[in-house]
Amino acid sequence: MSRGIRSFRVGGAVPGITIRLLIVAIVWGGVVVLVPFLLWQAVAVVAALVAVVLPRSLAAWAAAGCLVFGVILTDPAPERTALAVLLVPAIHVLASLSLVVPLSSRLALAVLWPSLARFVVIQLLAQPVVLGVWLLAPSQVDRGAAWLAPLAAVALLLGVLLALGAATRSDRPRQTGVGAGGGPVEATPRGADVRGPS
Repeated sequence: MSRGIRSFRVGGAVPGITIRLLIVAIVWGGVVVLVPFLLWQAVAVVAALVAVVLPRSLAAWAAAGCLVFGVILTDPAPERTALAVLLVPAIHVLASLSLVVPLSSRLALAVLWPSLARFVVIQLLAQPVVLGVWLLAPSQVDRGAAWLAPLAAVALLLGVLLALGAATRSDRPRQTGVGAGGGPVEATPRGADVRGPS
């Protein structure tokens, strides 16, 4: 009796390296349009190439940072900002996927639909905000919106403190108390209840 090879068919699939090559293509296209400095263009493309070989080096995020530098270091323009708001999250999504998809694997296209849907929703929310900020910002942004910097710093600090507090509370072991009948009573959990081992 011989055993047959077990296999299954996947509708549409692409090689796992496709995600990493898309990172290089997006970074290359982004630096051509957004970064006028040759040095930063080279750094971004080299970082994207490193991300193809070593995705855990987080080099793709360094390449995305170079796109942001290109927007910050040049004259403000709404179309450049909108393009950066499109490309940087795209690099982030693809780089995150490249961390879990092996280079030599085949990736079913149907698996990418949830990530694509989240990306589209975020863009539908972020792009109007970018346009609204450009329309509502005073002409002298450096003087008219300077009060936003300390406000943003305080908001960031509060967000970090809330996140650290939540992480600390969720890591504490459950405490037991004594109930009315003298038996042990578990305290209610303060972290997320995932109904199983986490």
